Amino acid sequence: MHISFALIALAAHIAALVRVLTYRKNGARHRHRVSWVAWALVAVSGGSAIELTLHAAEVGFFEAGTAVLLALFVFGARGNVARLLRSDEL
Repeated sequence: MHISFALIALAAHIAALVRVLTYRKNGARHRHRVSWVAWALVAVSGGSAIELTLHAAEVGFFEAGTAVLLALFVFGARGNVARLLRSDEL
């Protein structure tokens, strides 16, 4: 059962990683702080994917759920990290 959680988490991390890497800005301006956050997201997702391939037996339900939610948020924003960080509050 833990291997299936590991596969789900691995697929979610790779999906989020690929979506952020394939983001096209289409005229949006470049923001340095947001690009650093995007870099950190790619580094953490990539590191988590590598760690999951090496230590798959240590994955639980909540870790897999967190990876899936992260991937859903990234896909919901279409890979736009600035959109993930934006707040509409005044």
